[in-house]
Amino acid sequence: MGTLAEIQTIKAGNELHLCAHCGYERGFHTSFIRVNAGNVKPVKPTPTLYRLILICPECGARYDAGWTCTLGEPDSG
Repeated sequence: MGTLAEIQTIKAGNELHLCAHCGYERGFHTSFIRVNAGNVKPVKPTPTLYRLILICPECGARYDAGWTCTLGEPDSG
């Protein structure tokens, strides 16, 4: 597929399902980019902050709507 396109910032309105680049109308795939946590290693596992990135399945355009989520380490048990 080649190199990834630059991530564009977008604003979500009442609904966000249309790709501004190619017009695809059926929503997006998602990916997560870890927010820079630096080199500090915490003593105990803590949730990690990620940016949620939308990816058009038709043309591969990537969008950042400003959404974040935290993901912790899976329980080992």
